[in-house]
Amino acid sequence: MSGLGGGKMVCRKITAIAMIAVVLLMVAMSIGEHVSGAKIVNKEELVLVGRAIDDKMLDEMRAAVEPKTITMDDGTQIAVGIGVNDPAYQPLMDYLITIGGNIDKAYNMTEADLEKRFSGVIDEIIQDQHLTASEVDYWQSKRAQSQMPLLYGKIQNGWGDSVCIMYFVAILSMISIATTLSGVFSDEAQLHTDALIFSSRNGKKRLAAAKLLAGITVGIFETLVVLLACVGTEFVISGFDGGDASVQFFVGPTAMDMRISTAFWIYAGTMLVIGLLMSVIAMCLSQVFNNSIAVIASMMVLWLISTLNPPYSWRLISQACSYLPVTFLGSWTFSDYRMVHLFGRLFTILETAPIVYLVFTAILGGLTKISYERYQVTK
Repeated sequence: MSGLGGGKMVCRKITAIAMIAVVLLMVAMSIGEHVSGAKIVNKEELVLVGRAIDDKMLDEMRAAVEPKTITMDDGTQIAVGIGVNDPAYQPLMDYLITIGGNIDKAYNMTEADLEKRFSGVIDEIIQDQHLTASEVDYWQSKRAQSQMPLLYGKIQNGWGDSVCIMYFVAILSMISIATTLSGVFSDEAQLHTDALIFSSRNGKKRLAAAKLLAGITVGIFETLVVLLACVGTEFVISGFDGGDASVQFFVGPTAMDMRISTAFWIYAGTMLVIGLLMSVIAMCLSQVFNNSIAVIASMMVLWLISTLNPPYSWRLISQACSYLPVTFLGSWTFSDYRMVHLFGRLFTILETAPIVYLVFTAILGGLTKISYERYQVTK
């Protein structure tokens, strides 16, 4: 029964339209980022991929590029551009400008300067987030033990681009799931077919379980389609090389340093779990409101709530908001150092979020099933 129900959901005209629109939008966003010049194709820089950004590479860069300067009326010289002798180093110079703030600082940057700047940003975030003493000790120990250098990953990188765009995958998946599953339970009440359905030989209990299973199957399928549309486009354009680069190269300074390919698999796996959770949320709202429009509106409100950014001083509220399904998949999560204290251990948000989502999925799924089984037809 669940397979038949899932097939019916997928074949609905509104479902097909929603999925096609979402997939096309996701592909257009990925392609548009490259067409607009936000991501510059530079095949020469491949010689740098996987190398540490150390003094040796920075010296090579200074030999390959040089600042173009103009002389002001007072005699001072200001760098206004870059002359390129070797195009392989142009993207590295552009990257350092975003970190250093101007051409002079970028051109003269050393490995120590780069490390100091990254450490300073991390220290500032740790202070702003009002961490407990045990959390501060944890991250200081983590940073002291880290032996991973800042590895160059090329500006146009399928792994990095996919991680940075995952936030939009979550938004579009939510829209698709809300549109598809909003009527799973509410359609019966709106079409006044609930009395007939409840009198069938399958009964409420089997029917509730079948509906939930079918909805979850469709929701995960939609999430997977949107996810593949995103990462497939990014990898087709940018290729699979550069997976060993540091996640810091793409999301900025973080004490959660890891390879960008590892970050991608963490986000992709969590995205599927989020798809599962959003499917159950949509069906739960469908049972509560018995109105498809109300379900879609409520899911959009959830998205808007996820854009709120309470101050770190509101520790409990702020930390709870960081676990909202859409919010979690932003690049800023790699700089969220607030932890969960459990069983005498400390767990990061990357470790706990998927578990939290699964727990809420089970709770909401159970409550939805119980509510449906106890539902009484009044009209």
